[in-house]
Amino acid sequence: MNYNYLTKITIMDKFTQFKDAISIEKIDDFSYKTVPSENFFVGNTPHGGYLMAIMHKALTTTLPHSCAISSSIQYLDRTEPREIDIKVDVIRISKGSSTGRVTILQDNNIKCIYTGLCSDFAHMKGYAGLATPIPELFNTTEKDLFISLDYENIKPGFTPAFVKQVDCFVHPDHAWWDRDISNEDADARCSAYISLQGGIPDQYALSFFSDILPPVVLNKYGPLGWVPTLTLTTHIRQMPQTEVLLLDFIASDIHNGYFEQDCKIWDLNKNLVASSRQLTRILKSEEKITI
Repeated sequence: MNYNYLTKITIMDKFTQFKDAISIEKIDDFSYKTVPSENFFVGNTPHGGYLMAIMHKALTTTLPHSCAISSSIQYLDRTEPREIDIKVDVIRISKGSSTGRVTILQDNNIKCIYTGLCSDFAHMKGYAGLATPIPELFNTTEKDLFISLDYENIKPGFTPAFVKQVDCFVHPDHAWWDRDISNEDADARCSAYISLQGGIPDQYALSFFSDILPPVVLNKYGPLGWVPTLTLTTHIRQMPQTEVLLLDFIASDIHNGYFEQDCKIWDLNKNLVASSRQLTRILKSEEKITI
């Protein structure tokens, strides 16, 4: 008798893949290690928002409070595509909050430093007001007109690996790689719908999303070369209620090649769930902008 055995292949949804990619192995109460997932790289380097999510995970795993409501990361050196050591230092623990510092090391060299304040949304009570509305462009432009975030029309295989892990659609005026308006008429801005198919984004996904879109100065000036993030501060205001989120990134005041980029994130119920600000530098290089 012949038997045909069917091999069942389990394909993880994007949200599950993300959660798996930020998993960390515990060494002791204050130390962890992991190998960054190549699915979340920019070229041969782990993406900055992805590294922030890993450090965020290490902090909340160590401290007694559940969510990093305010955090800041400094990218000091390039993180190599291999195992990283993660160290957590507890700074202060009180009844309502706790604070700690997370360090990524390779070969005993510090690559990133992350500091976070943690608390519990379930126990937060107080006055609410001064709501931040979603930008009007989300109401005046049909979602079907938003353009998929990929650069395949520029050059096949040009889309970074981390971008392929999300479903992201950018406002037609902000998709510098595929739009009708000129740079002269464009803003240093990028607005988008984003999701990790398979689940409502958690706090770690919000850290990842706070640095997910291309540097917005590219929408105004075109490819400028390497535009690395130097520091990134993220505030998580509440947990999202919908799988799809709205992103709005805006930059202003470029001076000596440095600029600040602000981000706000809403869920589809118009709740502001997170905000961030990063300091970024334009390192113009003809080698890096050849396409």
